Amino acid sequence: MLATAVLIEPDNDDDVVDLGDTAILQTDDHTETYTIVGTAEADPSQGFISNESPLGRALLNRRVGDEITVQAPAGLLHFRIVAVR
Repeated sequence: MLATAVLIEPDNDDDVVDLGDTAILQTDDHTETYTIVGTAEADPSQGFISNESPLGRALLNRRVGDEITVQAPAGLLHFRIVAVR
């Protein structure tokens, strides 16, 4: 497994959401924090969402200040990205 591992260079653009980043999102009435992880590590109840989930896909490669809309079982959810860590 290590023989086929590929080193991923760190992303120097701190304002863009990437795998492993934590995104702080603002809705109309509150703030939510999510870390983008692979499917095997996902645990939405703890704030770890899969990069393959609707929210994860909507966040990837987006910048601080971007607004996103995600279709959820409860309807459309609107977020603004306020920070990336």
